[in-house]
Amino acid sequence: MLRVAEAQKIYLDSLGSLLHHKSLAKEERIKILCKMARANFEKNLPLSFRQTDEALKLSTGLKDGKSKAVIFATLIHLYVWKKDLKHAYQSRDSALYYSSKTKDRVALGFVWFRNGWLDLINDENDKATTKLLKAIDYFKGQDAYEYESMVYHYLASFYGYGNNPAKQEKYAALCYQTAIKSKQVDVLNNAYFTIGQTYFDRFKLDTTKRNLLDSALLTYKKALILSKKQEGRLLIYSNTAAVALNTANTYFQYFPASYRDSAEKYVDIAIEIATKTNLQEVLLNSYGLKSEYALRDGNYDQAEKILLAGLGKIADGVVKMPLTQARIYQGLSNIAEKKGDNRAALNYLKQYVAFYKKAFDEEKINNTISIEAEYQSEKKEQEIAYLHQQTAYTKKLNIFYIISGLTGIAALLFLLISYNYKLKASVRKQELIDQQKDAAELKAQLKEAEALQLQAEQALLKERQDRLEREVLAGNLQIEEKNELLELLSGKVNNESDLSLDDQIKKVINQQKKMDKDFEEYKADFFDTNPAFFERLQQKANYTLTRLDLKYCSYMLMGLSNKEVSIRLGIEPKSVRMSRYRLKQKLGLGKDEDLNLFLQNIG
Repeated sequence: MLRVAEAQKIYLDSLGSLLHHKSLAKEERIKILCKMARANFEKNLPLSFRQTDEALKLSTGLKDGKSKAVIFATLIHLYVWKKDLKHAYQSRDSALYYSSKTKDRVALGFVWFRNGWLDLINDENDKATTKLLKAIDYFKGQDAYEYESMVYHYLASFYGYGNNPAKQEKYAALCYQTAIKSKQVDVLNNAYFTIGQTYFDRFKLDTTKRNLLDSALLTYKKALILSKKQEGRLLIYSNTAAVALNTANTYFQYFPASYRDSAEKYVDIAIEIATKTNLQEVLLNSYGLKSEYALRDGNYDQAEKILLAGLGKIADGVVKMPLTQARIYQGLSNIAEKKGDNRAALNYLKQYVAFYKKAFDEEKINNTISIEAEYQSEKKEQEIAYLHQQTAYTKKLNIFYIISGLTGIAALLFLLISYNYKLKASVRKQELIDQQKDAAELKAQLKEAEALQLQAEQALLKERQDRLEREVLAGNLQIEEKNELLELLSGKVNNESDLSLDDQIKKVINQQKKMDKDFEEYKADFFDTNPAFFERLQQKANYTLTRLDLKYCSYMLMGLSNKEVSIRLGIEPKSVRMSRYRLKQKLGLGKDEDLNLFLQNIG
């Protein structure tokens, strides 16, 4: 059994003993506190924030910006884990500010790594790739193999899910090579996970290649064996939990029922780690997999009990996951419906709607924060560029004033000697006036350009705000329909009716299903108003597109991002990316061809 708490204690005690050395420099103390914050975030997030606060206090008075840049870059990760995007973006801005005050390449690389990682979390993949590659440039030649390996891991994940298998393999190999050089257990464990995922993604592209599935399982098991043998040196357990869950899910999906013991063995490992380290997402998915086995057995009561136990485990968690909770309640509603318990199904459905609304509101807030942060960041970059230009101009102007002053003094001296020298001084003075006039005109042009840029940014914000309002309207419509169902149920159930209570409830639920169908047709009204477009699209795909495929195309043509489509359909963003890949295959598009541009050309 993995002794997570004891293993972390070994590591933290080692770092803590270093802090007690009085001769330890401030910068080294700050570095250790940031490592301790990273070691504690899975199990005790508030403690991680206290440790970064202590590091910030120690950094007061340090002239080099290296320490503060690393602290704020660490805070980016902690705030994202807390799901506080507003402070995550603020920490990013602070990290970038202090990175401009240091030449330490490792600190600079770490800031750009976390900067790109934040974009990757928010589905800004193009921006993320550029920043992650910039981080790699800073790490080169600095023996920062730990950070290099982590960056290669995220680059490999970006090209996963069938997006670009060749690049995924390339970055997975680099992730492993740098992990070996780092001589750190966590980094090597992460590298095994990355390579295993590479095999698994390639297998999903062609499920007849069982050797790829076997390679994925073998690599996953290497990671688990390493975690077991080196648990005293292990810092991060989320990768181990994810590997265990992936292994269990692989046995569930791609192996016969006789492998159930293997699947349950790895689920139990994932649950054990997730329980001790507050990995609530892994915990709920583990209980979900156990519930699926119960459903296979036809044991609906046991399946319901397992899901409720999972919800109970995360009730007091620091990090809230409304979308995942909504899916659990949706699963509970389906189980109750299969059991014939319509009242329970309705209650679970009500919880599903409530948590889905929370998730939608959270996503709306996060999108607003993201847009505002992007706007403020671009604005600051423009202000900084303008200040640099103004500083350079002022410097040249001061030099010019000094030279002009000296020239004026010389001219006065020459005036005593010759009228000709006086005339030359007058000409030079006029040249100075002309140059100052040109400088004033240039400054006015800069201000005008800044005003035009601000207008363009405001227009962009207005367009994004309008789109968010339309999404809120669609979400509110669905919530209002669910509330009407509940009110309708209370008003429609009649003790004096000829129908039984169950029959009356079934009748109301059938009305609700019809309302859900109408709502789906409302969301896909683009499909109904553009039949010619979809006819042409079907012709391109040799009439192989399903209605769900056409709905994906509708959302893409409407300009929705992968994250927005996932929220509408109640699925993970990675599932949307896989759907995009399958659509490109059906439409005969090459891997470098842009699906969105193709749809716009057909429309």
